[in-house]
Amino acid sequence: MEPLFQQTEQLQHFFEQLYEKSLNPFWIAEVVDNDFIIIIANPAAQRVEPRQVAGASIRQLAESIGDADELLAGYYQAVKTGESLQFEQRPWIKDKEYLFRTLIVPIKNTSGDITHIWGSAHNLTDFLDPQKELLAMNKLLDEKVKERTQQLNAAVEKLERLSITDDLTELANRRHFDQQFNQAVAQANTTQEPLSLVYLDIDYFKQFNDQFGHSLGDKCLQLVAGQLADFFEAQDALVARYGGEEFVVLLPKMEEVDAQQQVKRLLENISAAHFHIDNYDHRITISAGVATATTLPANADALLKAADDALYEAKRAGRNTYMTRAV
Repeated sequence: MEPLFQQTEQLQHFFEQLYEKSLNPFWIAEVVDNDFIIIIANPAAQRVEPRQVAGASIRQLAESIGDADELLAGYYQAVKTGESLQFEQRPWIKDKEYLFRTLIVPIKNTSGDITHIWGSAHNLTDFLDPQKELLAMNKLLDEKVKERTQQLNAAVEKLERLSITDDLTELANRRHFDQQFNQAVAQANTTQEPLSLVYLDIDYFKQFNDQFGHSLGDKCLQLVAGQLADFFEAQDALVARYGGEEFVVLLPKMEEVDAQQQVKRLLENISAAHFHIDNYDHRITISAGVATATTLPANADALLKAADDALYEAKRAGRNTYMTRAV
């Protein structure tokens, strides 16, 4: 191999210029046991850390900064493998975080033993603050996207809830009931389990409306809806306003006898309650028709018609009562 420099003076001149003019820190350290002792460090290195002078222990400098073994890991690897390597370091010096891309080069003597380490660091600290700012902006953007997504999901959920809810009573509306009813019938036909349906109507509601006005009529509907929701709250039931003063209750997996007992107690509870509507103490009653699918496969239209027919019979029987039909 041809020598890079023919004269020692030429090499000395080259090194002096590199030492003085290099903007990046570099240093040469002697390998001493488990430590590395600096024999030379250029001005750029001393501007970052004034203690990087000849005779200084790199281990002691590293310990004063933080985790010495972590900061010296590259040195150990270079000594072990004999290969050069690059790695990033982020030391905190005088309450400031620095970012260096460090190059470590092991230097061998004529016998092949590694006696020194030549190190150079490319100072990337000027890029660190913009990088942190970019990371902070990305984090803020992620948080805003997450917040907006949550708001959008909440709005969609609210819209979906409103689309299946009756505005006045806050029960399920007829559209939602029809969907769930058809699914329940299909499920009953698949599992061969019973299915009961209750059709309810407030007694003499038209006369109530005519006497007290639509505003109190709406309050009457709300009070009855609240009674229905409370009564069936603990059960696997769907309570819906079907239209006007009519309500329906879907009772999956419920036999005819059990459905009759439920409706009997419901009518008694509502009849015994005195609804206070503004200054009026009014007794409200309801009539009900109960239909149970006993012959499978069940038919949704037939089951609904049976409950409606049973309700009509209850009305003819004097109201405040219920009738049943099996399908």
